[in-house]
Parts: sequence; C-alpha cells; structure tokens
Amino acid sequence: MNSQKLIRGLTLVELIIGLAILAVLLSLASPSFQRFTNRQIIRHQIWELRRALELARGLAVTQQTIWKVCMATNNHHCVKHAGQRLLVFQDSNKNHRRDAAESLHLDLHNPSTIITLSASGRSYVRFKPSGEAMDSGNFLVCAKGGDDYGGKTIVFRSGRVRLSKDTDGDGYDDSRGVKITC
Repeated sequence: MNSQKLIRGLTLVELIIGLAILAVLLSLASPSFQRFTNRQIIRHQIWELRRALELARGLAVTQQTIWKVCMATNNHHCVKHAGQRLLVFQDSNKNHRRDAAESLHLDLHNPSTIITLSASGRSYVRFKPSGEAMDSGNFLVCAKGGDDYGGKTIVFRSGRVRLSKDTDGDGYDDSRGVKITC
C-alpha cells in the first residue's frame, strides 16, 4: 500500500481550456436564446391583447354599453404607437383617454414590446353592446431591440379576434401570405 494520497483535480491549464470552450459555446448560443426570448415575449403580448379584446367584448355584451381597448401613455391617453399601458375602459365622455370617473377593468403595463394599432384610423378599438367591433384592425407587436419578428392580434367587425400564425413554416407569422416583420 502506498502511503501517498492520490490527489485528483484539474490543472490550471485544463481549467482555462475548459472555460475557453464554455465561453465559445455560450457566445454561439446567446443570440439564439435572445431571439427565442424575444419571440416568446411577443407571443405572450399577442395573447394578452386577445384576452383584453375578448374581455372588452364580453363586458360590452353583458353590461350593454360600449367598451374601449387601447394602448395608452402613462397618463392614460390612447395612442396608435408605442403606448406603455394596455387599457380596457368605458370612455363615457369620448375623449379617448381614461379619466378617474370612468370604469377601468384592465390596466396592464407594457415595458418589453412595441405595439402599433391600425384600426380604422383610430387609436382604439370599441365594442358595441351587440358584441360587434365598431373599429376593425390589428395590433402589431414587435420586440424592442431590433429583432425583425412580429405578430398580430386581429379584430374583425363581427367582434371576432384571431392571432397571426406561421402558415408556411418559415418561422415568421404571416398575414395573407406576407411575412409579418417589424
């Protein structure tokens, strides 16, 4: 029996080589992971928009009043592009902003995407007591930071809401066969 202990471990050179390999692998994977994360954020925001639109439609039908959905600034003014909040409210004075006396049912902060509304030239979508939309159009959702991937939440005059999808399998959602890009 040998009285010396066997010491196993890594030498400094082996450790440095291992860390260098790990750094190279991480630098290759990082852009793909960032792209994946951006797409997941966009998909989540598209679903949130759909949920808000369906909520407004349901409130309009059950309460027999007009409800409005819009992207808004932090002081609750409806805007077509780059709002910080998603609002579902009753705009009883029709000034296209949520005032303190008006019913607010949903107020979601939106820090991670850029949303552009294209709805009959308006900065909002309204639902009638019949459930029909007074304004048809779509919400285009894009990631902040330059990724060209985008998605849409689409509102029809009938009040129906649908999401864009990738129909041709190229990794991008399309609208009428044309790739949605930001």
